[in-house]
Amino acid sequence: MCYVLPKYYFSGEYEALYPELLTLKHTEEFFRKGELLWNIGKPITKVFYFCSGIAQTYVEHEDGHRKILSFHGPGTIYPGVQKSHYKIELSIATQALTDVVTTAFKRDDFYQFCFNHPELMAQLIEHQSAYINMLIYDAAHQRYNDTFLKLCNFLFLIAENNIDGCRSVTITQENIADTLGVGRNHVTKYLSRLRKENIIQVKRSCIKILDLDKLAAYCSLETLDTPFL
Repeated sequence: MCYVLPKYYFSGEYEALYPELLTLKHTEEFFRKGELLWNIGKPITKVFYFCSGIAQTYVEHEDGHRKILSFHGPGTIYPGVQKSHYKIELSIATQALTDVVTTAFKRDDFYQFCFNHPELMAQLIEHQSAYINMLIYDAAHQRYNDTFLKLCNFLFLIAENNIDGCRSVTITQENIADTLGVGRNHVTKYLSRLRKENIIQVKRSCIKILDLDKLAAYCSLETLDTPFL
């Protein structure tokens, strides 16, 4: 039996449905690197299809600490479809990591549109399920792992879920630390260990996986495409 792996990076799920999406009233919106797609503390009123670029979604605590939840690339939609508004949304932000081009829809219009397009609704359900799976995985397993194991799991999942088969991860050490909820110095230390073992190659804002099998050997069982025995 093949198990779907958790993913932190979402891309490509809706590319085939994009022409259908364009029949709904929309606007083209461009965000420069560092810009927010909506203002934190304000209700989320739009749904975005990512045409190009990469963005990150994070929760900001009142003390200023950030916990990165996920990354979004071309061909994906964020946030998903729902009618209810939740208070936690006021603490959620999506920020462009590179220049980002999106197609934006009004949230209420998008919600109604989905009921008349079952293929789109089915994909949204699968996407939402994958997102919930990732959050449960992060809470149930990553929280209790040591930093080295967290890092190996994270790099493996990013590499395995890259739709073009590329083993390079474009991400900063600060982003990794904020995603895993650990200190940046620990991330630097363990990346150095993996580099010395010729498992990865580290360049500016880019990590290339040289030996995925060796990396997998350091990962926990729930991270691999293997059933529990």
